[in-house]
Amino acid sequence: MTLKQSTLKDRLFIGAFPAGMVYADTSRERRGDYVRLAFLSYATLKLDIERDCPADLRKEIVSHAATIQARAGEQLKVSQCGQTVLLGSALSRVRS
Repeated sequence: MTLKQSTLKDRLFIGAFPAGMVYADTSRERRGDYVRLAFLSYATLKLDIERDCPADLRKEIVSHAATIQARAGEQLKVSQCGQTVLLGSALSRVRS
């Protein structure tokens, strides 16, 4: 891993929240929180990227989101107590 790759990975926060994954830049703050770069909905698996998302972090986000999107129809553990969500539950091809 190069220094630049390490720095990118250190800047990118990926948080699992009840409705989806939030991607944020830990090097920037807005209103006391990390700047949100993107959101991946568990239900639709649609990735919404903010307009001000830096290109270098966008590449990392798209790559990570693709690994989650490829798991449509699978249960994803979203908490330490074992709660799961069905990835892509709003998609017609996925059945619960």
